Amino acid sequence: MKAPTDVFAAAARLHREGVPFVLATVVRAERPTSARPGAKAIVTGDGRFVGFVGGTCVKPAVRRESLRALDDGTPRLLRISPDSPPEGVEAEEGVLEEHMACVSGGAIDIHLEPYLPSRRLLLAGSSPIVESLAALGEALGMEVRRAETSEKLNDAAEGAFVVVAGHGEGEWEALNAGLAGGRARYVGLVASPRRAAAVRERLTGMGLPAAEIGRLRSPAGLDIGAETPGEIALSILAQIVEDRRPLEEAEAVPEEPARAPTVGISLDAPADDLAVDPICGMRVSRDSPHRVESEGRTYWFCCAGCAETFATTGKAGVSARIAP
Repeated sequence: MKAPTDVFAAAARLHREGVPFVLATVVRAERPTSARPGAKAIVTGDGRFVGFVGGTCVKPAVRRESLRALDDGTPRLLRISPDSPPEGVEAEEGVLEEHMACVSGGAIDIHLEPYLPSRRLLLAGSSPIVESLAALGEALGMEVRRAETSEKLNDAAEGAFVVVAGHGEGEWEALNAGLAGGRARYVGLVASPRRAAAVRERLTGMGLPAAEIGRLRSPAGLDIGAETPGEIALSILAQIVEDRRPLEEAEAVPEEPARAPTVGISLDAPADDLAVDPICGMRVSRDSPHRVESEGRTYWFCCAGCAETFATTGKAGVSARIAP
């Protein structure tokens, strides 16, 4: 079991590296449980754990809700209990209820808090538009950096929103850093249509592939009739927001289908990527390594114990074998 200091060290490292993660903390436990209040773990975007907040009956639900927290950026309180509200009974406000029917019993409340990297706005050039972009970007909670002061420009452009507005000053390095390899999420150039065409031609001469050059947004910004530096900056940031939303929605975990009547917050309705453990009734991901095949069907389980029980006893008299 990882000590809290190990969890905090991992959190500090991930924060420095700009890697999103969820800090899971046990805030309440009813015995028998394997974790105690104050126990902590980190869950990363690939579902890996650092630390300990519970065993095989807890981890699938914590992993699933942590990934959703990373997607929407919202903290949540997850209650895993054999006494979750039955059909038609109102759940406690603000609590996600997960039914657990493991024979060990117990109940546990875990707070899941997502930590997301700052949205980096990398600005190249010296102009009133750049100054307006910096001010508006900071007001929106973005991490504003200047290309001229970034020693490792390629690293600074990784995953960033790059805007070049220097009227030819220091733009080639920033454009190359943002476009090469699809490194930046957005690359915008403040320029007239004629100059934008000339810049694209030169980028071709610099050896950038056409697909990468095609990602350049120039003239940058939405067409809102902007004239002043502040208005132009506003139109560019609006375009960044417009470009960002579809990407975030495409990466989102599918919402669970609604079922009626639903009172409070309930996790009872399985999503397409979830299955119900036929032994304990817990919902698990279909990528769980614990699964059993029986007469052409696959059953998923929260742990090896449930899979072995099913494989040994079968279901409704049907013999089963553990899937490889």
